[in-house]
Amino acid sequence: MDATDSRSVILNSWKEVAHYLGRGIRTVQRWEHDLGLPVRRPRGRTRGPIIALRDDLDDWVNNRPQATNYNGNGLEAGSLSLEASTSPLKENILMSRGLRNKSRELRKEMSLALDALTSNLHQIQGSCGPGRR
Repeated sequence: MDATDSRSVILNSWKEVAHYLGRGIRTVQRWEHDLGLPVRRPRGRTRGPIIALRDDLDDWVNNRPQATNYNGNGLEAGSLSLEASTSPLKENILMSRGLRNKSRELRKEMSLALDALTSNLHQIQGSCGPGRR
């Protein structure tokens, strides 16, 4: 990300953005989706061609929090926990975790209800055996 680079300040594809940031195309696409990498879509569609300004990318990279002492759970050692933070990204992560836990609970309840329903159907079939009406 050399500021003295004589090439255009506008990057016109995922390939150019990925090369500029020194990452793979899928990585920078994921960064756009998950972390708000500043790319623009000239036609206003969610898919399709993109452009990005080098200055915007540089600012984005320089303003991202960095974990310098990774402790295995994605947090910097000695940093605040996710619950203590108020950043929108971290709030969304917490909300996502809550929704995932709720989804697990609902799937478990659904499985139990399905098992009970299956058991009841087998009992009904047994009491209405062949020849009974």
